[in-house]
Amino acid sequence: MNDPAESLWDPCRINHDVWRQIGVDPSTLTSNIAGFVYLRGFKRCGGHDTPPTYEVDVWSQVSTIDHFEREEAGAEFIPVTIAGRHGLRYRPTSDSTGDQCNLIFPAAHGSYSIVVVRLDPNSPVDPCDRLLEVANIVVPLLPA
Repeated sequence: MNDPAESLWDPCRINHDVWRQIGVDPSTLTSNIAGFVYLRGFKRCGGHDTPPTYEVDVWSQVSTIDHFEREEAGAEFIPVTIAGRHGLRYRPTSDSTGDQCNLIFPAAHGSYSIVVVRLDPNSPVDPCDRLLEVANIVVPLLPA
């Protein structure tokens, strides 16, 4: 059976220098998804700074923006334009602490997501502010 993820762009192709530029220690990078090496329909690469303050994940998935809007019913989706690309910013409905912020952009096959999770509750920087800093560097690297 063909895996739709085979044709997806792999976020682990992002150069280690770029990860350093966005504040992620490349030695922490992993492509595992929820403890699995592989999850059908998704590709992920992410890591955190050292010591851990924020985790940054970049995703490529077969799920469309419409799918995420349905799955996250109740979330406020805010239109954004970064590096000339139109997407949506939202906090997942499961995030009761305000420690996560997501961006999603359309892709030729599905969508791309950038996710920032605050790991240190004492960090004063809002995850959505951190996400915009990351996105300004990462979004230009996303395939059309």
